[in-house]
Amino acid sequence: MTNLYSSHQTYRPDIDGLRALAVLPVVLFHFGFPGFFGGFIGVDVFFVISGYLITGILARELRQGNFSIVRFYRRRAIRIFPALFVMLAATTVLALFSMLPEELKSFGHSLLATSTFLSNILFYNESGYFSADAHTKVLLHTWSLAVEEQFYLFWPLVLALLHARAKSSVGWIAGIITVASLLFSIWWLSVDPSGAFYLIPSRAWELMIGALLAVAPALPARHRLLREFLAAAGVLAILIGVKFYNERVPFPGVAALLPCLGAAAIIAAGTAGTTLAGRVLSWRPVVFIGQISFSLYLWHWPVVVFTQIGLMREITWPIRIAQVLLSLLLAVLSWRYVEQPVRVGTNGYSDKKVFGGAFAAMAATLILGVTFTVSGGLPARYNEQQLAVAKFESYHGDQLYRGGTCFIVDGQGRFDPQLCLGQNQQQLKSLLVIGDSHAAQLWPGLHQVATDYNVLQATKTGCRPSLSGKAIEQQSSCEQFFRSILTSWLPAHPVQLLILAGRWAPEDLPDLTATIALAKRYAQTVMVVGPIPQYASSLPRVLVRNEGHPDRIASSVVNGPFILDPQMRGLVTAAGAHYFSLIDNLCHGRACRTLAAAGVPMQFDYGHLTEQGSVVVASMLLNPAQSVAKSAVVGMR
Repeated sequence: MTNLYSSHQTYRPDIDGLRALAVLPVVLFHFGFPGFFGGFIGVDVFFVISGYLITGILARELRQGNFSIVRFYRRRAIRIFPALFVMLAATTVLALFSMLPEELKSFGHSLLATSTFLSNILFYNESGYFSADAHTKVLLHTWSLAVEEQFYLFWPLVLALLHARAKSSVGWIAGIITVASLLFSIWWLSVDPSGAFYLIPSRAWELMIGALLAVAPALPARHRLLREFLAAAGVLAILIGVKFYNERVPFPGVAALLPCLGAAAIIAAGTAGTTLAGRVLSWRPVVFIGQISFSLYLWHWPVVVFTQIGLMREITWPIRIAQVLLSLLLAVLSWRYVEQPVRVGTNGYSDKKVFGGAFAAMAATLILGVTFTVSGGLPARYNEQQLAVAKFESYHGDQLYRGGTCFIVDGQGRFDPQLCLGQNQQQLKSLLVIGDSHAAQLWPGLHQVATDYNVLQATKTGCRPSLSGKAIEQQSSCEQFFRSILTSWLPAHPVQLLILAGRWAPEDLPDLTATIALAKRYAQTVMVVGPIPQYASSLPRVLVRNEGHPDRIASSVVNGPFILDPQMRGLVTAAGAHYFSLIDNLCHGRACRTLAAAGVPMQFDYGHLTEQGSVVVASMLLNPAQSVAKSAVVGMR
């Protein structure tokens, strides 16, 4: 391989345009704009760009004999620290005034991790189906910065060592590292999806693709058609990922190749010469978005989180548009008055002054993080009654619902038929509940209330029990799981009561009739539990923030379940099954029961039941006479 250090580092407006193509899908995805469900791939595009640009700079300096690891980290500090720590300061002030104790304590943890570029490890350790709502993790987006900085702890040193000892092998060794990391990412995704998403071993290959571009020979300039094809294909690959990827696509792994190779194709084509796609990406408004992309990425997620925390109601289109405009405004201000002045103003500063300022910012952030953590989130800001409710923010739902055995959480754990479907022969009747987490939440209550039943459970996160008519090879893992229960286990173990429950969506309705018909073959009674009342924010936060204002609590109730409930009632009844309406039993209009007992919320997040809440619902389900008309509790009283 020749021309190993063709770093191509003249300014390229098309790469700023590519940054815009990366950041805008991320922002619009996080703000809930339809058509951008795969917007998360923008982060992968950023990784490729970063690997290309920084490796190009390092390669040029090594070639010229003026490489300095100190100068490298000085540039990183000037590039990253100012905007990052201004954002951290602003979010800290807002967190003090808006977060519950457990949330502020968690924010303290993330301050510690973010200021030391370990937040990806923190959020990996906190990952789980019932971990704190992502919309309370103000610094969740900094995981990608941590991945980058961890990569740049070792890659400059590896590159310098290879340059000194094996210059002719740089490209091949970089290729081996890339392939090894990609293969590890594919394997790890099947074993630990959260680890594959957050941690550097399974993400390094994305930065290495950019690094390979920087040390590889450029395309011959005369191949115009090849350049045009590569650039157009690269843009199309990224747009396809943005449009058609979603949370159900296993990621990163093989799926991340699409945006990464797309970004690489655009960069490679632009290195060889101009292209039509490159000219579009070089359009001044697009370039400007790319120039402010770092600040836009930093600020947009705090806007998402604090809007959710502050409003505690469904996000409407005017609110979404306002969020985008506010994020753009903050990004422009950050770029104009923080990023740009620091880059220019520190040219004459000594290394000691630059690193001293960086360490001072880190130290101040660490002190705040320790304060929030050690104090338990400054609980003195709230009264005893509020604290009793607020503590449910850190409720362990997966443990309560038998996560890892009878409730398979995000593909982790192994379903245990002997434990979950084993029948006590002393009980003559059996009750089986199947579905997703909204079915698993019924188990604690049924286990306590249905004492004359064998209470059996087959539940899996994100899997609503609605079976399609697709061929076996086209069925999802969810459908295969439930179909095996209904067609293999149930015929040999008929039950008296089969309960289907889930976080129902309108698209489930067409297949629900056939699912009920299949279930009725081997169950004496089939009951479908309708959608539970849900909230735009976690119920404990809604109760604490709106203490004494039941009208405000009602305004936090999400509209969707109220629309879906009567539709499901009609369909289920027509199919010959029993329908249990949680809306009817827990709500009067939009005023829904919020407490299972004094100081104990019905739900610990947007909609999952606490243990006491599950007992309340199970009692109603098995004894319809216990209606909300006699036991409604609205607000904190």
